[in-house]
Amino acid sequence: MANTDQITKAATDLGKLIAEHDAAKKFKTHVKRLRDDTEAQRILNDYNRHLEMIHEKETNGKPIEVADKQKLESLQAALVQNPLLCDFQLVQMDYMDLMRKVDEALQGPSPQPPNAASSASLQSPAANQEPA
Repeated sequence: MANTDQITKAATDLGKLIAEHDAAKKFKTHVKRLRDDTEAQRILNDYNRHLEMIHEKETNGKPIEVADKQKLESLQAALVQNPLLCDFQLVQMDYMDLMRKVDEALQGPSPQPPNAASSASLQSPAANQEPA
């Protein structure tokens, strides 16, 4: 049986392996570039703030005005036109894919359902009937 120290060491080793992966290196590099680019930060912050404002309006049942939609489109265009933000988005997706795979590996194989026949018998009889 594994003890806490063994698990902690394995986690540290996993962290080192992840840090050495190309996706993690690119992500770290792009995060630094993004921190150093005030224009890209401004665009991203403006976009996120506007999205949050629209979400709050939706949550509170308030109408989304045409001007809100136009501003969102304008901010989206600014995001797409900024090469650093476009590159960052691709690098971020690669990194998130790596982390998803790591998470799936940590979770292990998903449990199989008991069997299809027993789960089918739990459904309502109407669910098993052919449409007329």
